[in-house]
Amino acid sequence: MNNLAARVGATAYALWSLLHIALEASRLSERASASLLAEGAGRLAQGHWTLIYLGVFGLILSFYNWKNNRTAYWITLFVVSAQDIGFLFFPVLYGGTGLPGTAVGPGLWLTGLVFTSIAYVSRRAAAVRRVLFQIGTLTS
Repeated sequence: MNNLAARVGATAYALWSLLHIALEASRLSERASASLLAEGAGRLAQGHWTLIYLGVFGLILSFYNWKNNRTAYWITLFVVSAQDIGFLFFPVLYGGTGLPGTAVGPGLWLTGLVFTSIAYVSRRAAAVRRVLFQIGTLTS
């Protein structure tokens, strides 16, 4: 069960990453080709660039989440969650982005979060059961 959950979560995180890489690369190229690199547009382009490398980082981490890696779980949990919580608080809450189109990214984030958490907790519970079993066999 925990391998399947880890793989579903890792796939969701990989899709989240690919979505952000593709969207932000196209937005960055639009801004660069329009020669609008004034101060405001330059700041927006920097934000697009940041989302591209966060997508690449998430894609790399999804490989390790596929293997149910504990370190990758925690890093992905904080990095991707921080990114999408910020997205929900600012562009979505302040009305800059319509809700139907914005549901894909947070939906993939929540799917990845839930399934990798199930895999992580299942793996930890199995390890605790093994230790308790070993303690029980040593004392009897």
